[in-house]
Amino acid sequence: MARIHSQINFEAILDDLRELVENNQYTFIRNILADLHPADIADLLEHLDSDARRKVFAVLPAEKAGEVLAELDDALKESILRQMDNRAIARLVSEMDSDDAADVVSELSTEQAAQVLEEVEKESSEEIQELLLYPEDTAGGIMAKEYVAIRADQTVQEAIEELRKQRENVDSFYQCYVVDQFGHLVGTVSLTDLLLADPNTRIKDIMNSDLISIKSDMDQEEVARLFQKYDLVSAPVVDERGRLIGRITIDDILDVIEEETDEDLARIAGTGEEEIMEENIFRISRGRLPWLILSFAGEIVSAFILDFFSATIDQIVASAFFIPIVMAMGGSTGQQSAIIVVRGLATGEISLKDTRRRLWREIRVALISAVVIATLIFSVVTLWQGDPRFAAILAGTLIIVILNASIFGALIPLLFKKFNIDPALATGPFVATFNDVIGLLIYFSLLSVAFHYFL
Repeated sequence: MARIHSQINFEAILDDLRELVENNQYTFIRNILADLHPADIADLLEHLDSDARRKVFAVLPAEKAGEVLAELDDALKESILRQMDNRAIARLVSEMDSDDAADVVSELSTEQAAQVLEEVEKESSEEIQELLLYPEDTAGGIMAKEYVAIRADQTVQEAIEELRKQRENVDSFYQCYVVDQFGHLVGTVSLTDLLLADPNTRIKDIMNSDLISIKSDMDQEEVARLFQKYDLVSAPVVDERGRLIGRITIDDILDVIEEETDEDLARIAGTGEEEIMEENIFRISRGRLPWLILSFAGEIVSAFILDFFSATIDQIVASAFFIPIVMAMGGSTGQQSAIIVVRGLATGEISLKDTRRRLWREIRVALISAVVIATLIFSVVTLWQGDPRFAAILAGTLIIVILNASIFGALIPLLFKKFNIDPALATGPFVATFNDVIGLLIYFSLLSVAFHYFL
């Protein structure tokens, strides 16, 4: 029986593996890994260098290697696959569930994928090819083809016999899906009801026809929300005609949640979503550079704005002292609003129908914050510079900058969502740069007007 992570000395095993790899003691490595859970082995592999990782993975039996591969980060998975020949990959794929196998094959080039699938059993190959037709971020892309289905017109006894025949195809199941003679999903029946019913009872008489099914083209985030809302452990997937084609289980949903969270955090930071385990420095740079270039371009615009208003800066030297405050207040306020909206969109707590209500809420919150900050800046500038008129103008400017940043911070993710663009993009360098430029423009425009008429 595999030991769970809390019962093993992770660091000690890692040190032992490194020493055994150096001394080519592969029999001992195999013995150490034999009792470990695939998830624990995946953790160990992630902490080994590339060469040691390859050698340790090579000693795993095909079935366990497939389970470990399914637990690995995409960057490491791709690295391991590059070091394997097609026949070895095919052996792994043959031992994996169809959804995990499809994920592995999707990492390969078109030519290599075709060669691997030729080595795989025909039935498994067809299932994998079918799954590859679905976009990877949809229900069809994360579903498995292994499921248990019985017909509505069967008796309980016939259904139980059918389940016994299908047992080898499914590791575990929580309920049986019921289909009609054409394969359309019509209901579900629990194992309890099946075992306790009279053997001669028809399945249609004990099935539950009030069920939640998932369309194959549904976005995986929406699928995750359904699982969360209805506390699902598994759910059937149907095609456009309502025919049962697969199932999604809670472990798939946990992977989706982790993937979406990593993706959103990466976009907020302006990095690649797989950067943590990525070892190729050029790939890491390629993921970061577009956002850095966007920030660079935005700050160049800010420099032009400063140059354009240089006369104002010369006339009111103190105005330069407060540029960092204006940029920081605008940037922080915009990020706060954007992150709250993005999080709400991701969890389903905010929808496009809430746009007006959400904007009105953000305006009121921003107004309270702006008044407090404006009062503070007015007090500080009056005491420091001894110029209450300049302090009043600066305070008024900050109110406008904070309100503007809050409105756009909330509005941009909602607009992105409307046009099917990931709202998380709105919380990264995009909003920060946008608020820097607009904040400076507002600040110096108001200062210029004030200089001509009030100062």
